[in-house]
Amino acid sequence: MIKFDSNLFFIVLLCIFQIIFNSANRHDNVNFSKTNNNDLQKCLSLSLPLSIRTIYPCNTLTNQNSSRYKCDHFNVSSLSSIRGGRISHSPAVIVYATDNSDVQNVVKCASKLNYIVNALSGGHSYEGYGLGSIYNNIIINMEAINYININQRDRTGTFGAGARLGPIYYKTYQYDKYTINAGTCPWIGLAGHALGGGFGILARLYGLLADNILEMTAVNAQGKLLTINKTHEPELYWALRGAGGGLFVIVTEFKFRLVKSPSLVTTFSSIWYPNATKLVIKRYQSLLFNDKTLNLSNNIFLSMSNVVSLMLTTLPTPNKTNIHKQDWLSSVYGELSTGKNDSDYRQLLLNNLTYPTYNFKAKHLFYEQPISDHSLDQFIDVLALGDGELYLSFNPWGGYISTIPVDKTAFPHRSSKVGIQFRIYWNDGQDEKQQLNWLNQVYLSLYNDSTKHSYINYIDRDVHNWMNYYYHTHQKRLINIKHIYDKNNRFSFERTIQ
Repeated sequence: MIKFDSNLFFIVLLCIFQIIFNSANRHDNVNFSKTNNNDLQKCLSLSLPLSIRTIYPCNTLTNQNSSRYKCDHFNVSSLSSIRGGRISHSPAVIVYATDNSDVQNVVKCASKLNYIVNALSGGHSYEGYGLGSIYNNIIINMEAINYININQRDRTGTFGAGARLGPIYYKTYQYDKYTINAGTCPWIGLAGHALGGGFGILARLYGLLADNILEMTAVNAQGKLLTINKTHEPELYWALRGAGGGLFVIVTEFKFRLVKSPSLVTTFSSIWYPNATKLVIKRYQSLLFNDKTLNLSNNIFLSMSNVVSLMLTTLPTPNKTNIHKQDWLSSVYGELSTGKNDSDYRQLLLNNLTYPTYNFKAKHLFYEQPISDHSLDQFIDVLALGDGELYLSFNPWGGYISTIPVDKTAFPHRSSKVGIQFRIYWNDGQDEKQQLNWLNQVYLSLYNDSTKHSYINYIDRDVHNWMNYYYHTHQKRLINIKHIYDKNNRFSFERTIQ
């Protein structure tokens, strides 16, 4: 079954094409291991208020053997919304920070006692890296630092790093229907999303979320509080807009330029039978890569209804087509997918809704040219070999994103016109290795026509030469910044810049 979705915002917008197939270490040169965590517990107990929640999981051997504190039986992987056997370590402690001083004190203890620190915001890293990847690390859970403050006068918003997109969307909308140009999933944490670029359905109109970051507050590797903007710590300001989270400092606060939300969102959804797969993709590509047809390179304010109609008239008659019109906030509610028609979506958003954990794996590629007929034929052949739940999302980039000079921020992929995300889900009764093999075959069938680069927020631990894959021309500059701000790799995980 093939599903085509086109989201239309007033006179602008974005076509999203999605195909859904449902078939019948820490670096070796540094040693951070501990014989016990008693000194850490003492340092934290002296530094943090008694009200701060700290958990010492029992599945860490050193915590089990501690003589000074009692460990808790705690499922660490429950903190992440991604699972599937890729989280294989246990932290020394999880600290639930409530403000900047908590984060500073934890980092100071870590620096004194030589622990790695990882900050967890929403828990939606595709590889679970918000939990780190190193045994006996310190996890700082940022979820309580979730304030949302709106300045109507200058149309800016100041948000705690632990805020989720849903509550931000709801509260900003109350102020003359403003919003942020972020992703579509309301339960995603703000920090990691923004630091990696922050692609969303308003990106072609307003750029990436990172493009509207005006200022940040962060804790460095020594526990010092920094103000970061274009005049204070300018190199760090550059790096934190697009290189990804958890690398240089721990950001605790963001100040964003708000944008006007669309007055109307129109969603086109069409479904074809599988034998139309190649034709649908080719026709969709012909629109995305034709600047004259969509006028993508200059004027992104255009009526998309005519474009969608043009596409549909050149394709076989869909098995099913739906057109749905709604306001901006209602379109955000639709992403909650609770399945309950009487749900109070506003309340769900305000309560920082979290999504259940699931078995999941994804890959991603950027494209600057259409996929060839040969590759599409290979792709269709490989699809027939699998049995499971596989999604391909064809997301148009370009628009305003491409008008920003590539060296203005750390995000290096501004010339890309399309990004394809490959996602697979499986249940506990399915063979994980078989599902991942199918995903990889589908990915490889379309690899040769891509730029061989990808979006850091869709991080994939299986990628070779990953520094080039995600950072492209910005590698050397980012390495230099890492060495300046975190030369001892206090903030480290499996895919740390080095």
